[in-house]
Amino acid sequence: MIADYFTTQGIPYYYEATATAGWFIFQNKISRPDFFLPQYNLFVEYWGLVDSPDTRLKEEYVHTMKCKMTQYHKNNMKFVSLYPSNLSNVSNLDCQFRRKFREVMGFDLPTMAHTCPTCHIQVLDMPLPITWHRTMVVPKP
Repeated sequence: MIADYFTTQGIPYYYEATATAGWFIFQNKISRPDFFLPQYNLFVEYWGLVDSPDTRLKEEYVHTMKCKMTQYHKNNMKFVSLYPSNLSNVSNLDCQFRRKFREVMGFDLPTMAHTCPTCHIQVLDMPLPITWHRTMVVPKP
């Protein structure tokens, strides 16, 4: 759902990107970031097992999560945390991600412009129930 969201919003991303020299906190198998948004130099972590019913798994996961968050903070790396409750539906994900993005980055996430491939008219951040020239194409990143 998160990858689909980034794609529909036209946000380029890397999924579980291989660590590079600049991401030194991940070289000691702390973990790879779930998503990296290169145009914002922003990491996005989805903490999907934080609500696990398995107590032991949950405790280990929360410990790893806290260690990873500590490393982000120590190294002044910008990141956004998403949780299962943020993914109840696309609208909630959009609202939560935009709010967290603004808190971390200090500015609003730019709105996505949908462009008609035929007449090139842009409609900002507004899903339309009609089709443009028989097809509506959402631009790919």
